[in-house]
Amino acid sequence: MNEFDQEMESRGVNVIRYADDIVVLARSKRAAIRILETSRKYLENKLKLTINAQKSKVVSVLAQKHFKFLGYALGKKGSGVYIRPHRQSLAKAKKKLKELTSRSQGRNARQVMENVKVYIRGWIGYFYVADMKRILQSWNEWLRRRMRMYIWKQWKKPRTKVQNLRKLGVAEGQAYQWGNTRLGYWRIAGCAILHRSITNEKLAQAGYYDFPAQYERLRQLHLNG
Repeated sequence: MNEFDQEMESRGVNVIRYADDIVVLARSKRAAIRILETSRKYLENKLKLTINAQKSKVVSVLAQKHFKFLGYALGKKGSGVYIRPHRQSLAKAKKKLKELTSRSQGRNARQVMENVKVYIRGWIGYFYVADMKRILQSWNEWLRRRMRMYIWKQWKKPRTKVQNLRKLGVAEGQAYQWGNTRLGYWRIAGCAILHRSITNEKLAQAGYYDFPAQYERLRQLHLNG
């Protein structure tokens, strides 16, 4: 594929390539169509490579629905163009996090948080160059709620719930009321009673990973590097 890079460079065409994934940049749609056809002929006839017809198309690099490169997309705002994770990458990651925190798996809550930590550290390690601060803050609140839901289910019996709420500082009357509630797991996980008892600090002590902070550290290193 180095031959293709050199060929495009000799023609003054900007190319971004990683392995077999290629982005060829053009100033207009007309020029892009022409370059795409030229590239296709060179790759198929000269280098004897097979082109993926579905992926080989002319699109705006700002069209997130159609443009995706190595899991990334581009966006545009007042300050200019920025990098963001493609929405498919976000959906895939959130689906994985949902699986890791499924309340039906029966693992210890600390182990669940460790599994989430391992996954999210790797994911952010790859995508930290993208602008996604607000997305991660939203995920953080969502994951904390899922962990409260997970812990609540592990307590199982109303008597156990009452006892644990009292241990966490909830008054006896409130502990009895909430320990015997018929609210669903997800709904109770969003209630103030669990925010006051299973606090963010207690989750952190149990091993919950503050991944937005990791993202900010990596972003600063990247911007300052």
